[in-house]
Amino acid sequence: MRLWVVWAVLALLGVAAAAFFLMPRPLEVDTVTVRPGEAVRSLAVNGRIRPRQSVDVQSPVAGTLLELPFDVGDEVSAGAPIARIDDGPQRAAISEAAAAIAAQEAVVAQARRDLARFEALGEFVIRRQVEEARLAVEEGTRELQRRRAARTQAQEVQQRYVVRAPFSGVILERPVDRGQTVGSETILYRLADLSAPEISAEVDEAYAAELRAGTLGLVELAGRAQPLRAEVIHIEPRVDEATGAREVRLRFLESPGFAPSGQTVSVNLVVDRRTEVISVPRASILQPDTAPRVRVIDAEDRVAERPIRFIDWPAAEVIVTHGLEPGLRVLRNPAAAEPGARVKPAG
Repeated sequence: MRLWVVWAVLALLGVAAAAFFLMPRPLEVDTVTVRPGEAVRSLAVNGRIRPRQSVDVQSPVAGTLLELPFDVGDEVSAGAPIARIDDGPQRAAISEAAAAIAAQEAVVAQARRDLARFEALGEFVIRRQVEEARLAVEEGTRELQRRRAARTQAQEVQQRYVVRAPFSGVILERPVDRGQTVGSETILYRLADLSAPEISAEVDEAYAAELRAGTLGLVELAGRAQPLRAEVIHIEPRVDEATGAREVRLRFLESPGFAPSGQTVSVNLVVDRRTEVISVPRASILQPDTAPRVRVIDAEDRVAERPIRFIDWPAAEVIVTHGLEPGLRVLRNPAAAEPGARVKPAG
């Protein structure tokens, strides 16, 4: 009799153990607990270092390059002579103009002497001769002034045979060599002012509308452990039809040291900074483009759905403006459990 009781007890224990192990357990899911805090809405773009100003220094005249003293990487000062073109023909033109002036000065001097002689004769000379002599002096003087002006113009043109730096900067390129014959628009140097470099970036037109002059940017430069601060100084009003982007330029708020022109940099534009807001991972949102909602765990540890509104922005975390309150647990992966399922938050 006692053996039967023992077997009965063992059977009951076996059934209970089987039921325990076969009973469906709550699914363990990874969650995010909603807590208000600071949120920064930033936009990550790639940019390039560009000079504050740059120019293609062109030859203003045609001729043979006699001097080209600077090379790539050299620094030049504003107004420094950076090229000289053979001005032999122009010097000949100036000499010819000087000779013409000397000849005309002799003509005017003789006309003045004739006028003085006629005026001294007084009544012994007819009036017409005096007027003709006076007219000869006036016409000769005008011709002398014209020839002097021509010489001055020739001298001014001669100065163009010496090319000077329009501003202080660094030679980025020198596409010609000494002895080469150049035209009146040949590029002699590419000159850039690298003392205060800027950053140029292309920003999609949808996001560029959020930017303003003064928007802060954090620039990551190769070789620097910490990003440098910069600010937006210009937003191109025109959209590039080929790319759908607008050019945005920034200037550094702290010295970057030497930054080669054309270097690629990463820029994080701080578009918006808020305190005491709710943020969730973008990956936790179902149908973000049409009917955005998240899956949360209710008080009974069951999954439920909540419609939300959020600020759509290309970032891993987005700001929720409606639909969630502090303390809620949001499924990090909404596909991990269906609505109504009993779950257990991981950890």
